[in-house]
Amino acid sequence: MSTPQVIEFALSGKVAGKSISAREGVPFSRFAEYNDDVEKYVQGSDGKAVLNDLQVQIEEGSYLLRVLIPVGLLSSLIIDSAKIVDPASIGDIDPARAKIVLKWQERAQMEPSLNFVVRSPSGAFRTVTISRESNYRKEEKSVWVQVERYLIGEIIDWGGAQNPNVHLRLRNTKDTVIIDATEDQIRGQRENLVFHKALIHVAAKQNPKTGELKDYRLIDLRAYGPKADDAGLQTLFDKGAKAWSDVSSSGAWVEELRGGNYG
Repeated sequence: MSTPQVIEFALSGKVAGKSISAREGVPFSRFAEYNDDVEKYVQGSDGKAVLNDLQVQIEEGSYLLRVLIPVGLLSSLIIDSAKIVDPASIGDIDPARAKIVLKWQERAQMEPSLNFVVRSPSGAFRTVTISRESNYRKEEKSVWVQVERYLIGEIIDWGGAQNPNVHLRLRNTKDTVIIDATEDQIRGQRENLVFHKALIHVAAKQNPKTGELKDYRLIDLRAYGPKADDAGLQTLFDKGAKAWSDVSSSGAWVEELRGGNYG
């Protein structure tokens, strides 16, 4: 798109019970609001472009804005306007434009006679009409990031000839997650940990907004069950006994440290 093009925005129907017309005009508050909406739609998320050669026309039944679109915005505006001809979803268009479309749809549902129209006199895209019959909805695309986590739980199954995996019942939630693994990872375990607690290191995908995890993949696993080191504990007991060997009464010794007899 090497040269600017005109895009038309039309508001038609009734406002506060009165038809938009050359005689009745447009209530000032709606006039200012609609102009602002059109500007935001044209600018998109850029939010900086100044609308050039703006023509205003009020004819019987509609308020029309003819806007000469700056070259820098023309391509994205035409692409987005072409997409929203299909009202199934506007999740793929510029968020600022999507917000205006949803706002116009809400207005039309509140004031059923209103129609909001976006059209291209040159035929760059099919005419978009937003009315009470419209069914636009914003579907956010989930963004998943790769993470690593340590999970603790009980292994309730593992193996599988076609798709080896580990079934882990999580300690905190009792939910069961399925963790993809390889034959070598499971074959390499020295003991059968099924129905035993395990600490599992996994890679997964996480939704940053919700914290949800999916697509678990095994990195490492080991038996979980912190065990006391008997030999180490005995060493500590021996050291303690030696340190207290010359104290005849531990209670009296503690009272002395506290500074007096409380009896």
